[in-house]
Amino acid sequence: MNTLRTLSIVLMAIAAASAAHANLIVNSSFEEGMHTNDGNNTETLSAGATDITGWTVVGSHVSWIEVPNPFGLRAIGGIRFLDLTGYTAGAPFGGVTQTIATVPGLSYTLTFSVGSYTTRWGGPPVVVTGLAGSTIVTQGGVDNPTSFSTWSVTSGDWTATDTSTVITLVGTAGVNYIGLDDVEVVCLSGPRCPGTGTPEPSTLALFGLGLAGIGFMGRRRRN
Repeated sequence: MNTLRTLSIVLMAIAAASAAHANLIVNSSFEEGMHTNDGNNTETLSAGATDITGWTVVGSHVSWIEVPNPFGLRAIGGIRFLDLTGYTAGAPFGGVTQTIATVPGLSYTLTFSVGSYTTRWGGPPVVVTGLAGSTIVTQGGVDNPTSFSTWSVTSGDWTATDTSTVITLVGTAGVNYIGLDDVEVVCLSGPRCPGTGTPEPSTLALFGLGLAGIGFMGRRRRN
């Protein structure tokens, strides 16, 4: 029975871990929303625009880009991503913001991907700054000497001080292209975190298979 008990405990731990690391960001890779194609599979949005589900544009302006596009730019996942330069050379740059529910005193991690194509569109460096409220959590940048667009991942932690926190991602360095994709906020403090009540479907499937395996092993032992 020790083997069965151990397997059961491991599967339950996997389910709990998946729930505790649920992404609190809505539309994290900018796939959803009212995208209007300008002819190049792009759409330029000014400050205050809410066309991208869950997000509000801040700063100057941004370009919401689809794949394929004539610029040789690609998403890290899915078909859509952002360019925080808005196709305007140099500053001022744009960004996006979203408010999430948080628990004062709990720790969170902000992660996002920064896109660059410096050999074609200028730079380096290419830098995106991530803020939780007015606190700079992380700055992600990349020097891309290759002949195609690439992505780099950056992350940083902070402790919440209120029941809601404004997450902001803004371009802070670059020339003609500052890519942003795959934004994630997860709580690091266990089951008290908001949004951690339900495990991912894949975890539930794994858990179900594990329980079936436990039952099968039990029947074999009895036989």
